[in-house]
Amino acid sequence: MSYAGQEMNAPATEKFRDPSLVDCGTGRRLELLGGVFVDRPLPLPDLPPRRLPHAWQAATATFTTTPGRAGSWHFSAPLPDPWLVHLPLSGLDSAALALEVRPAPSGQLSVFLEQIEQWQWLHAATPRGARMLSLFAHSGAATLALAAAGAEVTHVDASKQATALARRNAVASNLESAPIRWLCEDARAFVAREVRRGARYDGLVLDPPSWGHGPKGQAFSIDRDLEPLLADLAVLGGRGFTAPLLLTCHSPRWHHRRLHDTLAETIGTTIESGRLACSDASGRQLSLGDFARSGPAA
Repeated sequence: MSYAGQEMNAPATEKFRDPSLVDCGTGRRLELLGGVFVDRPLPLPDLPPRRLPHAWQAATATFTTTPGRAGSWHFSAPLPDPWLVHLPLSGLDSAALALEVRPAPSGQLSVFLEQIEQWQWLHAATPRGARMLSLFAHSGAATLALAAAGAEVTHVDASKQATALARRNAVASNLESAPIRWLCEDARAFVAREVRRGARYDGLVLDPPSWGHGPKGQAFSIDRDLEPLLADLAVLGGRGFTAPLLLTCHSPRWHHRRLHDTLAETIGTTIESGRLACSDASGRQLSLGDFARSGPAA
């Protein structure tokens, strides 16, 4: 289905990278995703004022919230079907991902701009043939970046809906035949079972939530469960991991220095850590999470 509002927004979209954060301020963010401007909340303290007030008029998708009530999406024109974002993984070749944008009742979109640098890093750092484990794998961008590099990937997420979306993203990215094992499972239970089996992996990617539940109601808390999980994951590396390790999260208590120290203590020395960030069209950097990673291309 074609995007009915595309002609109206075409001159505006030509001014900005797609996908990108266009502007932010007054508790909200404006993003350009697959030709569609999206206006949604950004509940961060000390947010600078908006720099591009006229750009906000082009928003087609808007998420609003009312105190004490669930938020809701409003669309001023039909959306693309499917609504895809195309993300180059490298400037040196044609590798790219096609990721489906899915507006959720929470206001999330299934595409996380602050993670783009990490996905590109994974693609560059992962050796062909590496056996990789992708935990809390969500809509599959990290998994697909690994697969596009030639890795064999085990994708684990507790949500059936997220796993189905990840598989659609694999098809859209021409990676439906890649060696990916798709599992809808609780991460801690799966890793414990792999330890008992004596399984081995060359590298790991995980993006744990602050809290969540497995498909059978198993509770996960990053404060309680991350360190034991990493201890189990260390066993899966045998004598040491030879491919990238990447740990990301969006939990305020888990600053990147804490992620670095925890990863170093449980698995091995990390090369670097920092903030998950993206820049708007005015060059202002917005931090939306943290990472710690280890690998040859760090």
